[in-house]
Amino acid sequence: MDYNTDRLTDMFEDRHIYLKKLKQVTYESYTEEFAQTYGPQLDAIIKFVADSEDADAAAKEVAGDFANRTFERYAKKGKIGGNLMMDLNFMMIYYMFPYLIKQRGMLTETAEGFAKVLKDKWNEVMGTNISYAPYEELYAGFKKRLFGFF
Repeated sequence: MDYNTDRLTDMFEDRHIYLKKLKQVTYESYTEEFAQTYGPQLDAIIKFVADSEDADAAAKEVAGDFANRTFERYAKKGKIGGNLMMDLNFMMIYYMFPYLIKQRGMLTETAEGFAKVLKDKWNEVMGTNISYAPYEELYAGFKKRLFGFF
């Protein structure tokens, strides 16, 4: 195994930073900070999957490892509480998946494929049903301020 998902699960410890006062202007800056902090590890994982002889098996291995480590880290009595689960899902939807599916040149197909496998494995391990969208769609979904009031 040439990857390590331990550090990546640390992103959830920062969830209070990334989910605090989440609106269009903060989402943009939080996304940049997330990319700087966790992007190198995600890039290494995508490269690991792309360089593997069996990319599908490698994607399933890494996705399973990440989802299982996250579950083990946060579950109490075999379950993750509702508010915490919501935060973990938001982190995946707003930060992890948009980072993975952004344009990556030659590795775009691998990154998008890994995002799908990760989503499926996350839903299976966590007992959720989340999906994902590109950053641009999520960003556009936030309300813009009108005359500084909203």
